[in-house]
Amino acid sequence: MFSDLTENEKGIAERLMKFGLAKGALSLEMMVGSPVVMKNVELGLPSVKGVHQYTNKEDQKLYLLKTELVGDLKGFCHLIFSEEDVHKVQTKCLPPDIMEGNNSQSRLMKLEFMTEIDNMVAGSVVTQLANYLNLEVYGNVPILTTMQAAEANSHIDAESVDHNSTHLVKTVYHVPELNIFAEFVWLFQDRFIELISEFASSEKAKEFVAI
Repeated sequence: MFSDLTENEKGIAERLMKFGLAKGALSLEMMVGSPVVMKNVELGLPSVKGVHQYTNKEDQKLYLLKTELVGDLKGFCHLIFSEEDVHKVQTKCLPPDIMEGNNSQSRLMKLEFMTEIDNMVAGSVVTQLANYLNLEVYGNVPILTTMQAAEANSHIDAESVDHNSTHLVKTVYHVPELNIFAEFVWLFQDRFIELISEFASSEKAKEFVAI
């Protein structure tokens, strides 16, 4: 857990993730063509009756865009939008003929646009982690899953067990123009904690902290 890190190591972990997630926010901004504000970055999440609260969205259908890490660092992330969020993004970014179409091709293009958003946003974060931690790691092809909000926390909790990834990092991307709050949740295996400890004692960490 992040609690196993020293205060210095925890501070570096938070700073590193903030840096990567900020790059992700810039990618989201580019994809939706609107300013994005990144909220606080949380290390570890509260739980209710043993289930972590990965998402605070309630009473609605959610779109979970999942990217699994492949290579030197294992884990996965979810970029989470409500159905209303997705419609706002697609309406702003896609041509009217696609939005108005109700055929298999238009539906596919709408979904592919959302997975491309996740690919760009998650990829920006992974690139920063790879660069600073000197890793060979990349994000796999995004997977889109829809479900009711009431099911989402248990679903991601089960995935964290399957992937043996329990180190939690979360932020929220706010798009004021569209009134969207997209939750971005990352889960890492124990190796992430080891890498942070190694990085914190390196010369590169001193340069990073000085940025």
